[in-house]
Amino acid sequence: MTPAVRATVLACLYFAGFGCLIPFLPLWLEKVHGFTGAEIGVVLAIASFSRAAAGPLTAAWADGRSDRRAPLFMFTIVLTAGFAVLGLLTGFVAVFALILVLDIAFWGLLPVVETTLLRLTRVGRPPYGVARGLASAAFVAGTTTVGFLDDRTHGYWPIWGFLLGVSAVMIAASAWMPPEPNTARAEAHEPFGERLAHGLGMMRNPAFALFIFAAGLIQASAAFLYVAGSLVWSNVQHFSGNTIALLWNIGTLAEVGFLIFLGGWTSRFRPETLIVAGGLGAVVRWTALAALPPLWVLIPLQLLHALSFAATFLGGMRFIQAMYGDDRTPTAQMIYMGIANAPTYAAAVLVSGPLYDRVGAPGYLAMTGVAGAGLMLAVMLRARATAPVAVAA
Repeated sequence: MTPAVRATVLACLYFAGFGCLIPFLPLWLEKVHGFTGAEIGVVLAIASFSRAAAGPLTAAWADGRSDRRAPLFMFTIVLTAGFAVLGLLTGFVAVFALILVLDIAFWGLLPVVETTLLRLTRVGRPPYGVARGLASAAFVAGTTTVGFLDDRTHGYWPIWGFLLGVSAVMIAASAWMPPEPNTARAEAHEPFGERLAHGLGMMRNPAFALFIFAAGLIQASAAFLYVAGSLVWSNVQHFSGNTIALLWNIGTLAEVGFLIFLGGWTSRFRPETLIVAGGLGAVVRWTALAALPPLWVLIPLQLLHALSFAATFLGGMRFIQAMYGDDRTPTAQMIYMGIANAPTYAAAVLVSGPLYDRVGAPGYLAMTGVAGAGLMLAVMLRARATAPVAVAA
């Protein structure tokens, strides 16, 4: 099989696991290990903040490896060993510590998988948009599969078993990737401290700094939806479980459709333009959701996920690739995820719960403010990219 197909399989495996991790890991922690909602929120938030340090450190370590597959092996082995041990642990402190490590590892694998997919799909089929759309569809498949197994078994062990199985198969999928030497990088022969300094030094580039905070804020603005969206629909608007599932699936399918069918078409636009479009979509979406719209309005609002997430994501990937090329894109992705995306999302998650408790659906307006700040930065980024260059006389 071609490298593009292999990378697509790896991405589908990762996102199938992601489709189990996000909705079902909190359920596993509550039902099997007795965590309270506050304890679950704290461990996930701490993990997000921890990625601010883990991202740059991992990038510096990966830059020194001679094979691009090294971080794939590291993260998938950590995940497999961690999930294997998770099924045996019972003490709160031990489970808390292990979940923290697993969450950092799972999110740390994300930029590695994304950049591998972007790099290997540039030649051959499937093209990147289709491959990434299939990965998003695998997220839905993972969620559906685990939900079905949980209902059939009347237990929660399929959650643990699915995550362990996917992690183990990803080790094999990582070995299946074509070996890619990393010896062209001058930084590969530098000491760890210097490689770390080079990675963090990306922040001195004004365009890159504008980008990571623009995209990071726009993506973080979804926090209230993920924390309280289903609660608002159930407790305030009194929608059934099937209706709530439908609304979530509409958003994910909008993302899949955008990436598969419009990914190629969007290549005619600058990456900065896509990020601006994502910010506009987020501002409209969260402002409208705060007004408790009826179902017939909620459906098209959920379609805006194609902008608030997919356009921002795709624009960001193309921006990094255009700025840094194959050699430095993985490092740039980890810096973006660690320095901007993880802390802003964690902070938004921490405030979303209390916002829902105090004001309910109008809490979405706080996310409008977060998205609006990201939009302003994205507009500045686009203006910087399109500004005419002065020519000396």
